Amino acid sequence: MALNLYKIREAKGPTGDFFRSVYRQKPQYQGLWVVAPDGKALASHQETKDLKEWPRKVLADLDRGLEAFGPVKPRALRDAGASAYAESLPHRGRGVQPDGRVTLALYNKYVIVRDLQRDPPRDALGATVLDSISLKAEEWSALAPPSALAGSTWTVPEPVARQFYPLLSVSSVLLRDPSEVTSVRLAGKVDAVRDGIASLTYEGEIAGTHHGTRNEGKEGNKISSEAKLLAGVGSYDVKRRKMLSLTLVFDGLSRNWAPYDNPPTRFGAVVEWAEAAPQAQSRR
Repeated sequence: MALNLYKIREAKGPTGDFFRSVYRQKPQYQGLWVVAPDGKALASHQETKDLKEWPRKVLADLDRGLEAFGPVKPRALRDAGASAYAESLPHRGRGVQPDGRVTLALYNKYVIVRDLQRDPPRDALGATVLDSISLKAEEWSALAPPSALAGSTWTVPEPVARQFYPLLSVSSVLLRDPSEVTSVRLAGKVDAVRDGIASLTYEGEIAGTHHGTRNEGKEGNKISSEAKLLAGVGSYDVKRRKMLSLTLVFDGLSRNWAPYDNPPTRFGAVVEWAEAAPQAQSRR
């Protein structure tokens, strides 16, 4: 599992106690730990000096942890077969959960290029960062039009729009709270209605700032991000009063801790969701 170092090392209760126990066994500032169910730290990894060799070194340390743990019996699959385990996050970007919640799929990456009129060099694009935006049923309903008449407009309430804060964090997990959003606007419009399906468009922007803390060693410093919604489209079933799809494309600027905050770094983000669930593979 992934943990926020700044929060977990100060956390009260069993979770924080567990991490501190692991840390005492194999001290390192951050990185990977392989831990047995009983809390014994089996292996760890932190060194990232040579990125070309990093995957091999990580796998080697994971193998050492597995060897220290001992033989592992293969997990038995249910009658449904391996296809039932192919999707570990079945609701990410797809469908509505029984309680009405949805999980929007988020993808973002740094775009270190000035001219977007031509194909950028391969090394000008950062790695794709996968994330999610979770919305409760009542929050999700705010993305749908109150009126499905062509030309009608609406504004998504600010508390709901703030939930899009994860798109402001490209390679950091510091902007991870809606309270750090400094400004946000998200508005929708029913562009057209054909055969009972409303075509929706969206516009808006979002910005946020995280102020460094003593625990982070960044007290008095800050990082910030801002993003403009370049294009947003969706579809809505008028009769069923349900969203069918949503895609939002953002162009953003991110500022690192000073003195590395100028110039800002450009990034792109895509948020998407569709009602249809992935097709299950047929059993043979």
